[in-house]
Amino acid sequence: MSRLIVTNAASKTELLWRHIKVKKSLDNICHTLELEIPASERTKVRKHDKIEVRYENPLIKDSGGKRRVTTVMVDDITASADVSKHSVLVIGRSPARDIIDSTWSGSLMNMTLYEITKNIGEKFGIVTSIIPTNIGDPTTKVTEFSWENESPWAKIITEADSQGFIFCSNEAGGLYIWKPEGAARTAERFHFTEGRNVKSIEWKENGAEQYHEYIVTGGYGEPASLIDSTCGTKRVLTIDLTNPDIEPSKLKRRAETEMRRRRENRTVVTVSGWGLTDTQIKNNLGANTIRKEILWVPNLLIPVRMPSVGLERNLLIAEVEQEADQETMQSTVTLVNREAYL
Repeated sequence: MSRLIVTNAASKTELLWRHIKVKKSLDNICHTLELEIPASERTKVRKHDKIEVRYENPLIKDSGGKRRVTTVMVDDITASADVSKHSVLVIGRSPARDIIDSTWSGSLMNMTLYEITKNIGEKFGIVTSIIPTNIGDPTTKVTEFSWENESPWAKIITEADSQGFIFCSNEAGGLYIWKPEGAARTAERFHFTEGRNVKSIEWKENGAEQYHEYIVTGGYGEPASLIDSTCGTKRVLTIDLTNPDIEPSKLKRRAETEMRRRRENRTVVTVSGWGLTDTQIKNNLGANTIRKEILWVPNLLIPVRMPSVGLERNLLIAEVEQEADQETMQSTVTLVNREAYL
C-alpha cells in the first residue's frame, strides 16, 4: 500500500528512481541521501537543488497521506555507464550543511541556546524547533557566544551538550533541539523482538575510537581530565573548545560525554520496511496518526527483546539507515543505552 515519492522541491518535478538510501543519526547533524535515478532523469536535478523524499500510505491521516522522510540539498551528481545500464547517483545533505560548511565571524550576547541557533539558522533560511513543541524554550542563557572566522556549529553543539540537549536535522530540512527520549513509545508500540520483526542482529564492542584519558581545554582555568578505566591503552584524546568564557563544569561534562559515547557498545538490527507495518498502523493508531511516528527515527526509546545477545530492555535509536529499491524496503537501526546521550 505504500510507495516512496522523490521530488525536486524547487520545480515540483517528481523523479523516477532506482535506489534510495537515507541515513539519520544523533551523532551527525545532517541527514544524508543517496539516490540512484535513470539517466533519463538527469536534466531534472542539478547541484544545490532541494530534494524531498516522502512516504505515501493511505493509512496516514495527515500530510495528505504523504509523510515527509527527509529534505536535502544536492552536493554531488555522478553519471555513470556500463554494459548493463546508464544511471545517475545523486548525493545530498540536510540544509544545515550550509551552517556547518560556512566560516565567518560573529557574536551574540545574553541569548538562550535556542535563540542563538534560531538567529544563526535564519541567516540560512533554516527553522529551529524545540521538541516537544508545547514546552516553550527550556534552554538556558549564554552570556556571550562568539566565533572568529569559523563555523559556529562546533560551539553550538558543545553548548547543547553542556545543557543536556541533542541537535538533529528534521524531515523538513530544519533543526530539532530536544532531550534524549525519556520513555518508550506507547501509542505507536514500536519494538524490536527477536523471532518476530528482526531479520538480523549484530552486536558491536568497538574500541577503535575509545581512549584511556579525555582532556578538554577551554576558558582560563585548568583543563578537565577524565580516565576511562575500561580502556586499558595509553591513548589520550584532547579537545580544545576555543571558548575563553566556558565554565569548568562544561569542560567536565564534554569529557564525560565523549567517554560515554566512545565506549558504548552498539546493537545493529535489520528489519523489513521503514517503520510500522500497515497492520500496526491500523491496530495501534487507527485514524489518529497526527504527531505520531510512523517510521523509525533517531531518539526513539524502543523496547528490545533479543535473547541471543542478552538484551531485554529499552534502548535508544542512535542511527537509522533506510534503503529501498523498486521491490524491497528495509531499515538498519543502531541501538544504544540511553545514558550514552545524557
